Amino acid sequence: MNITAATLDALFKTFQTKFTEAQKAAQTRVTPNDLLPEDIALAFTGAGSATQHSWLEQLHGIHEWVGERVLNNAKLGKLTVVNRDFENTIKVSRNEIEDDQYGVYAPLVGMMGADAENLWKKLAIEALLGNGEWADGNPFFCSGRVLGESTFTNAVTTSFSKAAVEAAIAAMRGWKLYGGEPGEIRPDVLLVGPSLEAAAKLICEADLVADSGTTVSNVSPAKALKVRVSQSLVGDHANEWYVLGDKNGVKAVGIQKRKLPVLTRKDRDEDTNVFMTNDFLYGVHARGEGFLTLPFLAYKGGAAAVAAWEEK
Repeated sequence: MNITAATLDALFKTFQTKFTEAQKAAQTRVTPNDLLPEDIALAFTGAGSATQHSWLEQLHGIHEWVGERVLNNAKLGKLTVVNRDFENTIKVSRNEIEDDQYGVYAPLVGMMGADAENLWKKLAIEALLGNGEWADGNPFFCSGRVLGESTFTNAVTTSFSKAAVEAAIAAMRGWKLYGGEPGEIRPDVLLVGPSLEAAAKLICEADLVADSGTTVSNVSPAKALKVRVSQSLVGDHANEWYVLGDKNGVKAVGIQKRKLPVLTRKDRDEDTNVFMTNDFLYGVHARGEGFLTLPFLAYKGGAAAVAAWEEK
């Protein structure tokens, strides 16, 4: 290839196409149980270096209006989520472009696009597994959390089983908000790792099950859950399982998107990298973070240990 501004523009357009195609492909499920970010997370558009989520204080539902309005009864503090920077870069020798070897880099650019799109899923899972400090100063997943007149536990060491999943669903459906109003949580996702996938599908997707030697219809409340599989739930996290819920569109995980990933270039002769090392650079930069929203929207099982809630 005769390297000119026009040929480099055409090459970059090809790379952009590969990048975008891979991003779009990453937004679809390869198998029916693949996890997508929207299954468990609500996306927020961030502004600035950090966002203060004071809305987490508002935990009461609609109730009879007697006297003055009830304002901010839940004094839980605020959760500040600081955005992180993420990058990915590939180096292409100028000589390989001249020698028409640039085609071997197209798959790498495609991988970069897929990884960039999967960042938001990665941040969502990191938040779940990290179990960071919530707005009340305690771990998001803990036992005996006090919320107004209610006390609830959203993490147990119980191993994965049909009975354990049904107990999680029953607990979530019975939780109340700060003002004592029913939470009306809708458990809708059972999140597991690859080692628990088959058992999870049997619990949630089988139409018929064995009961005392007889085949009967599967009427378990777990049938309402969608099984989702995360490849991150392996190793030390392989035995963990999560029942995640929804309340009026709010999910257990938040994804703060400050800057979406876009492919950029440094491939001009006047760029320092080209002048000094004879290499073209193509990269992507994104900013954001994942965090946990409301503890009554999630239930964790198979935990190695569960911290007890403490009043702060």
